[in-house]
Amino acid sequence: VSHVPVQVREGLVCAVAQLLFARDTAKVASLFGELMLLPPAKLDEPATRAALEAALARAASKLLDYPPGAALPEIRFDALVGEVAAIAPAFEFELPPYFLNNARALASLEGLARAADPTFSIVESIYPFALTTILAGDASPLMRRTLDDLATDPATGRLSVRKLRSLVDQLAALSRKPRLAVTLDVVRTRGGRRVIRRLARQALRGRGSA
Repeated sequence: VSHVPVQVREGLVCAVAQLLFARDTAKVASLFGELMLLPPAKLDEPATRAALEAALARAASKLLDYPPGAALPEIRFDALVGEVAAIAPAFEFELPPYFLNNARALASLEGLARAADPTFSIVESIYPFALTTILAGDASPLMRRTLDDLATDPATGRLSVRKLRSLVDQLAALSRKPRLAVTLDVVRTRGGRRVIRRLARQALRGRGSA
């Protein structure tokens, strides 16, 4: 059985959230060091980083299908291995066996599940886990940074109430729990409490400058 290092597990969780919630392939590219696919020094090369971001954007357009009105895409796991194999040589990825093995396993599992329930979506199972893990994993610098990215308006550098509401709404819809219950669950996490404190400081600063 292959062992997946903690930093790779955290990187995968953050990549899922950045791809599915923020739809930000550039942020996914920035995680390739944590995913141990590229050495950080190579990832810091501007030309390599730009080429990787472009390659991931092209791959995402082929792998993600957004049904009309759907909050989350369908991932074409059957095509995932082929896309990774096409990109890997250009960047000399350091692909450990568990990456491709897990991708193949997910494709097989989703196929089996859909044979019993055609509406089953593995993304709807993975995504809430990723978000709740990020909220609960506030002790990890990567988890904190990702939560801040997901909750912050890049134009102002301030926490975005709209983004936070969207995060809670998605969790409520996918977990089939009332929005209030999800909000209370979020507030009980370390990350959720830190976000509330940051919102309070932000509001106080705004009041002081008014």
